[in-house]
Amino acid sequence: MSESSRRFLPAAHCTLEIAEEGISMSDPRVVAVRVADCGEPLVSLRDDDRFLIDERKATTETFVLIRSGLVDQLWAAEKYLRERDRRLRVLECYRPPAQQSQYFQEEMSRLSAEHPDMTADQLMKLAGRYVSPPWVAPHSCGGAVDVTLASLDGTELDIGYRINATPKRPGETSFLDAHTLPEEVRANRMLLLAAMAHGGWVPHWYESWHFEIGTRFAALMTDLDNSMYGVIADPHAESLRLND
Repeated sequence: MSESSRRFLPAAHCTLEIAEEGISMSDPRVVAVRVADCGEPLVSLRDDDRFLIDERKATTETFVLIRSGLVDQLWAAEKYLRERDRRLRVLECYRPPAQQSQYFQEEMSRLSAEHPDMTADQLMKLAGRYVSPPWVAPHSCGGAVDVTLASLDGTELDIGYRINATPKRPGETSFLDAHTLPEEVRANRMLLLAAMAHGGWVPHWYESWHFEIGTRFAALMTDLDNSMYGVIADPHAESLRLND
């Protein structure tokens, strides 16, 4: 299969062994993936009235920025849901590296207090389940989205999680843990997964609201040699400045 034809593989192509074990964003296998950034610019979903924007994570206006090549992938998921009388609510796309670094350090500090006997490597692996290290962060690449499910009128539907909640409760994280949820809630979650997979988005084992394409994690999960997107240092620069 050529690199161009493998650019966006559906989530069903995820490496099963890794998908079942649950891989941390700080795992050495993720960090080891080579970055060959394609140079796509960030664009704002504010400029596209096809999408419903949820404002709860709007710390800055950059949260609605996404790589231009992923808009069609997100629209494919949206169309899939509209055909079934549902919609996406888009919670967050791009996240500046400084903000990502703050989140990661806060998570490391929280875990260090909870687990004083853990080594730094152990803490980093644990932290990377829910907060990516800034040097590999998919949101900071513009290649990740946090989404939830809504009715056609935009009302949010229950899919069994509290966004970014700590601590996590049974059923809040993995799609593989969905058997603990009520039937309707489980059906909502699996519909979201099906829609995003239809658009070629790769799910994250530990966060059932998080999906990505073209990132290091997505490349690893779809058995690609390199990622298409690296961390973007300044989304407002005239040309992309990449950390990788």
